[in-house]
Amino acid sequence: MNDDGLDDSNPNVSYKFTLDDGRVVEFNVDRSRKWNDAIDQQEHAPWTRLDFHQCSNCPLTSSDCRHCPAAVDLEPVASAFSDIVSHEKVKVEVRTEERVYLKDCDAQTGLRSLTGLLMSTSGCPVLQQLRVLAEMHLPFATLNETIFRICGAYLIREYLEMKSGRTPDWDMAKLLHYFEELQTLNQEFKSRLNSAVHRDSNLNALGSLFFMSMGLQLSLEENLQQFRKYFQGLGDAPDRVQV
Repeated sequence: MNDDGLDDSNPNVSYKFTLDDGRVVEFNVDRSRKWNDAIDQQEHAPWTRLDFHQCSNCPLTSSDCRHCPAAVDLEPVASAFSDIVSHEKVKVEVRTEERVYLKDCDAQTGLRSLTGLLMSTSGCPVLQQLRVLAEMHLPFATLNETIFRICGAYLIREYLEMKSGRTPDWDMAKLLHYFEELQTLNQEFKSRLNSAVHRDSNLNALGSLFFMSMGLQLSLEENLQQFRKYFQGLGDAPDRVQV
């Protein structure tokens, strides 16, 4: 168990991409990895430099690090998929300690899932708020699943804040503000990848993350209302269950 009480006996998630031409590309993501000076001082691609198209809402400075932590984590992915177009068909196998996920899809769908995991577990201060979702990673999540998981995780955090004597944000106003921050980051981070890829897979993967966050920000109330049907009648349970 870690300090948060979560079971991290095996924090790794592996992604295996099998392309139509038989090539296999694998990534092993350590969800518990930490950003440190040793990684920062290594040589990385020029587009990973912190001051290269740095996000306008990035709180890091050159005195903190030379490189963008999220960019360094995505560097191997950008290199491996630089010549793969987004609509190319792939077979993706995702392995966690608990289960295995298999999906036949286009490269963009697989990359979107991997990219989301990498960025949420990177050393980026803005993206670190999504780390709790990475602890219970759901590959290939739909928009509805993402809404449910993000809002559910946020309300759990606010419940814990209340139990600690602090004022909870039940209206999720701070969550809406965070999506504005996330939208800015996703838009501006794409400028980095423009210099790293020859075609469009990685850019479309990031674009999918951007549009997902934008949709959440612009219509969170509308998106949440669609879940109302799942909760109807939960307070009207009978005294006994008849079989």
